[in-house]
Amino acid sequence: MLRYHMAVVTRDNALKREVKRVTTATGSTATYVRESKEIGSGDDAKPVHLAIFDARKKNPDKTFLNKVPKDGRIMYVLDGESLVDKVTLFADHRCTSLLCHDARFDEDEFISSATKALRGDVFGLQKYFPWGVTTFSMVVKNSKEKGKAIDIMMRYAQLAGVRGPVRDRIQLVCDELMMNALYHAPTDDQGREKYHDKTPKQLAQMDHVSEIQVQYGCSGRYFGVSVRDGGGSLTRKRALDYLKRAKTGHHIESKTTGAGLGLVSVLNSVSKLIFNLQPEYSTEVIGLFDMELFAKGKVGARSLHIFTAAEQAPADDEDDYEDDDLGASVGPAKMWAIAAFLAGVVVAMGVAFAMK
Repeated sequence: MLRYHMAVVTRDNALKREVKRVTTATGSTATYVRESKEIGSGDDAKPVHLAIFDARKKNPDKTFLNKVPKDGRIMYVLDGESLVDKVTLFADHRCTSLLCHDARFDEDEFISSATKALRGDVFGLQKYFPWGVTTFSMVVKNSKEKGKAIDIMMRYAQLAGVRGPVRDRIQLVCDELMMNALYHAPTDDQGREKYHDKTPKQLAQMDHVSEIQVQYGCSGRYFGVSVRDGGGSLTRKRALDYLKRAKTGHHIESKTTGAGLGLVSVLNSVSKLIFNLQPEYSTEVIGLFDMELFAKGKVGARSLHIFTAAEQAPADDEDDYEDDDLGASVGPAKMWAIAAFLAGVVVAMGVAFAMK
């Protein structure tokens, strides 16, 4: 039984067909309406878990916002040039995604974004790559290791066929995100940055700070990098503040006193930017570089996402397996019993074979 229901507000039949093809992949059913007032108007109306609004020609109205439940999620479809101008849509806590609709609808991104919005399982670069694509991880704890990590990623990007100008953008984004995660994300008990009083030179001389995880990979079309810290100091409100400042064209804060995220440069360099947040636990920022779009001269963010991790994973349907991991589902005692039983079977078979 499908678990979730989506309401799609659009007059574009092509967009309807594109969404229809991916509803099963997201475990969802969908209702397609031309106007917001039609949401939930039928006799068989279902609760709306995810609403998709086509905002390419008009902004969402009050009717639409009132139709979406407080615990629902919203994704907006935009044209390719209005992303930064629409960042204020994230002021609504239900909004998770701004997706630009270009000549080709990115079904994989839609599936990943809708699934993350519905289920709350948000972390991981692998969610944006097809099955089978290998991603690599590194742990970084100081400036020297940051430099080595960037060198490794640049060599990998070169081997993957990423052109020089794109590698320059990847390097810029990696440096910005890692600087922020290493030196500006850690906070003290009062929520203040631990290293706010240190200069860049002093930061570079520190042997060890809170470790961060850097992950990277390439699918042939996308090169992706994620940077994850273990502090979780970046809240949705703070992320939205950064995005609003990016809308005005101003840099976020100075390197010596602020977050140093350099979000304007990041937005101008990536194709997709994703914030995965779990306050007081972890923050992950993912940048994806679409090499096909870059080759066509389309540079800069075409989609933007802010996801917040669910406090608890949603319960599985009755038809689902409780756990794919045998060890997690049966417990240590039963595992030992199973191991003993299998060992006995092996010994018995060996004896029978020897006697024969």
